[in-house]
Amino acid sequence: MPWITSRKLKSSHLMAKVFFIKDLNKVAELFDLAGIAKIINKNDSVALKIHFGEPGNTAFLKPHQVKTIAEKVINLGGKPFYTDCNTLYKGRRAETKTHLEVAKEHGYTLEEAGAQAIIPAEDDCESVEIGQKHFKRVHIGNNARKSEAIIAVTHFKGHELTGFGGALKNLGMGFGTRIGKLKMHQDCKNCDKVKHCEKNKTIEACWVGSPAFVAEKIVEYAYGAIKDKKTAYFNFIINVSEACDCYPHNSEPIVPDIGVLASFDPVATDQASVDLVNQTEGRINSRNKFRAIYSNVDWAVQLKYAEEIGLGSRKYELIQID
Repeated sequence: MPWITSRKLKSSHLMAKVFFIKDLNKVAELFDLAGIAKIINKNDSVALKIHFGEPGNTAFLKPHQVKTIAEKVINLGGKPFYTDCNTLYKGRRAETKTHLEVAKEHGYTLEEAGAQAIIPAEDDCESVEIGQKHFKRVHIGNNARKSEAIIAVTHFKGHELTGFGGALKNLGMGFGTRIGKLKMHQDCKNCDKVKHCEKNKTIEACWVGSPAFVAEKIVEYAYGAIKDKKTAYFNFIINVSEACDCYPHNSEPIVPDIGVLASFDPVATDQASVDLVNQTEGRINSRNKFRAIYSNVDWAVQLKYAEEIGLGSRKYELIQID
């Protein structure tokens, strides 16, 4: 039987349902009880947004941990594929051919993961109108825009720029093209070198945006990625490393493995994830673990702004499935 707890904030937003399992062998049951089937129609192209992991990193999600999601989509008549966009920084994940090689090396094949990996080229994208504070339009890969449904399959962990990396970052930074990633990192308006700068004409990041500034821009890209799409979210709170899976190494987990969350609300899913991490004893002795690791980063910025622009609610009911 499930049990329910809730997080209440002073807000007019409705409370979202977030389903929770501790046992990774129950992902199929989580999929069913969370009602994910309702967003999958026969022959739907379903993007499983995932991070394939940088070579040398071992914390990223492994195919055997997520394969059940692909299998459930197939059983419903959908056509799933694992996907990501290329990185801004140099390396094997910066170009489609070598990025796909990394995905294959990490087991993301039809045989091992239940679906193929697809990574679009830089020009295989759409400029999506969003009309938000930082961006009027965003550059989103067509792996998102040409799909009928998107399921964000996210490894929840720390992040040096946003405090933590959850569903919102997986969507925003992940579905942004390389030029989109550049725009998210740049803060040209507040740069005293902008008059003589050539970086904004090429795909090379300035890395001068403040954490809060970049976090809000990532949220706007997430908004553009899922605009007019059917979506669902799985956060795997396992191997919770201090930093992003983009590094060729990873720290020891800051807490023991907690479980997996599923919801139709990315904000609630991320809020519940950070709450669970903060409530769990681990090697970081703090009730605000990500702030303890990154003292200059307010991780709540992304959640507050996402709620403000209508991506979801920070209020949730946590429904644990035994």
